[in-house]
Amino acid sequence: MKILIVGDVYSKLGRASFERNVKQIKEKEKIDIIIVNGENTSHGRGLNEKHYRWYLNQGVSIITLGNHAFENKSIIDFINDTDNVIRPYNFPNKFPGKGFITFRWNNLKITVMQMIGKVFMNDEYLCPFEKTLDLLNKLDSDIYICDFHAEATSEKIAYAHCFDGKIHVIYGTHTHVQTNDARIMENGTAYITDVGMTGALDGVIGVKKEIIINRFLYGMQERFTPQNEGKTQFNAIILEINEISKKAANIDIINLIE
Repeated sequence: MKILIVGDVYSKLGRASFERNVKQIKEKEKIDIIIVNGENTSHGRGLNEKHYRWYLNQGVSIITLGNHAFENKSIIDFINDTDNVIRPYNFPNKFPGKGFITFRWNNLKITVMQMIGKVFMNDEYLCPFEKTLDLLNKLDSDIYICDFHAEATSEKIAYAHCFDGKIHVIYGTHTHVQTNDARIMENGTAYITDVGMTGALDGVIGVKKEIIINRFLYGMQERFTPQNEGKTQFNAIILEINEISKKAANIDIINLIE
């Protein structure tokens, strides 16, 4: 089984890069499942229903979100009716949506979950370590995949060591910068600290660079505007899982600049 996981798709250039690349990668690599982080898809803030439907037309299997999950308020109108959009499981219970989904593929029972980190994040989030233990104790799947949406690399790596051998694939999202540490860990978990971002190459993690530079230089608090011109980057990973042993066999990085 081959799984394509695409890093945070950011606004207009991210959608364009995704559409240009995902079909040919799927055909060339014989991809079975596509997972994408879509929390920045709609103008860099959240996911609207139009773009949710667009993902379905692109052959996406599962969409994960993150700390921007509900910044586009329209998602509240449809998230509970979907069976393939997940927000962090360790959000407080007041939030709509679900934190994991379980489905069958070729007689394998697969669970995809999302957790959000607490370091440099919102104190309101529940502990991702405790909530993961709680969830794993409730489920009985053949394959577990987790999008760990977090700021601190130390928290992501600690999480990977904690659940090495218990979760088959752990991949980081949120920082929008692809890391160079993709590997199979000691107890068999395929891991990368951050998959990266699909979107503008010339901005600052998707935002117009002038806005961020002025924030650092002068403390200006201008509203974030996506970088919608220039070169793009397509960041992703391809996972190969042995269907017989039910273990991760390989993890490869994709970093396409156009």
